[in-house]
Amino acid sequence: MPEISVIVPVYKCEQYIEACVDSILNQTFTDFEIILVDDGSPDNSGKICDKYASKDERITVIHQENQGQAAARNNAVAIAKGKWIHFVDSDDLIHPQMLEILYGAVDENTQISMCELFKANICPDGFCSHKNRWDSKKHLVNEELLIFLMNNYYLIYWVVCAKLIKKEIIEKHPFTSGRIYEDGAVVFKWINEAENVNVIEEKLYFYRVNSDSTTQTDFSLKNLDRLWAIEEQINFYENTSFNNMKKNVYINYAIACANIYNRLLEDKMWAKDAQKLKKKLKSFIREKRKFIEFNEDWVFSLVYGVLYPKPIRAILRLKRYVKNITK
Repeated sequence: MPEISVIVPVYKCEQYIEACVDSILNQTFTDFEIILVDDGSPDNSGKICDKYASKDERITVIHQENQGQAAARNNAVAIAKGKWIHFVDSDDLIHPQMLEILYGAVDENTQISMCELFKANICPDGFCSHKNRWDSKKHLVNEELLIFLMNNYYLIYWVVCAKLIKKEIIEKHPFTSGRIYEDGAVVFKWINEAENVNVIEEKLYFYRVNSDSTTQTDFSLKNLDRLWAIEEQINFYENTSFNNMKKNVYINYAIACANIYNRLLEDKMWAKDAQKLKKKLKSFIREKRKFIEFNEDWVFSLVYGVLYPKPIRAILRLKRYVKNITK
């Protein structure tokens, strides 16, 4: 039985998937299995997965009709044999010592280890170089840690990748099928569920922006799922004593509402949805105004973006005009 199950949802990533799988197979830690979930990909991604599975018995491939990344991850967790789960997106790469380092940082009382992520167009020089010593720190999970992660390592707080998680924690808080931004609705629950977490202060996970990925395609009403994810956080923290964390999540929600509202205003087909969101945001502000502390980002997003949207729309129109004439 492998110690770690590495789960990779696969969809329209034929130009990335080989490098991704190779980075997993080249790990210094070898006691793992790989579960590749072909989520009804219309390109050759599924065939590439089968090719790898035919060459390495540690690789299992699931072929399913397109159900979305959340369902793909849930289906993989259901058959995972490892005690620990590590998620990798199919367009990303992991450092060759990543599993070794993450696994070395967990124990019976430390149920999650995590490291930093970074984005670049190409794999930077030195990313695959080996080191004998890696900086890490064990943390008791409390409000202070959560605020620290949110303010200083927001990607660690939000995304499922770059983590080693005890399987039972994920099973207790599975992904919500049919949603995007599903990370933000569960990762904070996993962290709260753990007694301790270990943070490796090194960038061991390298992610690239795939234009075909779920959150990078053209804007649609599915992007409202970002608000749903933050609402999940609100519902959770309102049932805890973490009052400062709750205030931070309120601000994040209000700013996200304002940003999406302005995006909806760019297309007349979403005019009714924009007004619904504006009404929802105003109601939220009235209800939570005693708890929200104002800052520069908040004031700009709220005052100029929602209460006085015309200046913002004028700026956006000017930007589009300049972009068109300079092509």
